[in-house]
Amino acid sequence: FVKKNFLFQILAMFWAWVGTNGIGKTTALQILAGILKPNLGNFIDAPSWDEIFRYFRGSELHKYFTRLVGDNMKATMKPQYVDNIRKSVKGKVGDLLNTVDERQVKDTLCDFLELNKVMDQDVSGLSGGELQRFAIAARAMKEADIYIFDEPSCYLDVKQRLKAAQAIRSLLQPKSYVIVVEHDLSILDYLSDYICCLYGTPGAYGVVTLPSSIREGINIFLNGFIPTENLRFREEKLTFRVTESTRGENRGSDTPMLQLSCHDQNKT
Repeated sequence: FVKKNFLFQILAMFWAWVGTNGIGKTTALQILAGILKPNLGNFIDAPSWDEIFRYFRGSELHKYFTRLVGDNMKATMKPQYVDNIRKSVKGKVGDLLNTVDERQVKDTLCDFLELNKVMDQDVSGLSGGELQRFAIAARAMKEADIYIFDEPSCYLDVKQRLKAAQAIRSLLQPKSYVIVVEHDLSILDYLSDYICCLYGTPGAYGVVTLPSSIREGINIFLNGFIPTENLRFREEKLTFRVTESTRGENRGSDTPMLQLSCHDQNKT
């Protein structure tokens, strides 16, 4: 698996990634969080950190990994598959959140994310949406320089997604990174300052584009085309059209029905 254009430094900005499944978004996040170590294409004999530092010398990645490995920068990551939390974490919600509340924001966050009613429940009994909000709260309570959230809107309804986005957005500090991988474009639009599109062949390689504004980045993703590089990474556009139907007349109504179909529309 190959990952290109891996990191571009953006401090004090909210950075979102969007792309199809299987091209390494989660793998890249785990490397940025220090969970995985980049192998530089060597699948047999993993390189040492000294070799990795030499490889990235002079780049922003060199500065990033030097701080991360040297314990001068702390990362925390919310995993993609929150269902696995039931297997790996045991205990009551309130007790567990007390142990990670390094920022002393537990009461505020739990009230905002509507977790108060499950504080006495065991994690194993939480629903998918409750697990997601629990995981977001647990990461947001940590003191960190890098906050990473992998698909934080999964299992959440519209209201809960907006609240989760607000909680995540509040983590942004003058010298911090906040990185989110998300498929809900409306949440990305609400959250982010910049967006990186990811493309490639699932299970083979992935490429991260350089950061774009939200409007430009979402249009790049929808169009499957990077204008600055004159590069098309998807044959078909992901587009939408709102059309009117007169079928409402057959239902005894004068109000036309609205239909959504995948055709032409860019983000404006």
